Amino acid sequence: MPRRCPYCNTELPTDAPEQECPVCHNIVRPPNPHARRFSWVALITATLYLVAMFSMLGGDTGWWVFAIFGAATLSGVYLLITMYHFFKAG
Repeated sequence: MPRRCPYCNTELPTDAPEQECPVCHNIVRPPNPHARRFSWVALITATLYLVAMFSMLGGDTGWWVFAIFGAATLSGVYLLITMYHFFKAG
């Protein structure tokens, strides 16, 4: 299946990773392979922090709130690593 330009839907002449579209002259790059993992890890991290924060605002200070904060912290560290790979890939 030939690659197509995402802007004008023209078939691209080669399978080079980065090339210029012959019709609209936009630079066409392949999609970032880390985008899906980055978005899922960011969503999970934000959800964990929100659950822990609203549980503490509601007055619940059980051990599980600290476990959720610990999981959110580990998820945040993994998010930083994923962000590094995402932005490094361009």
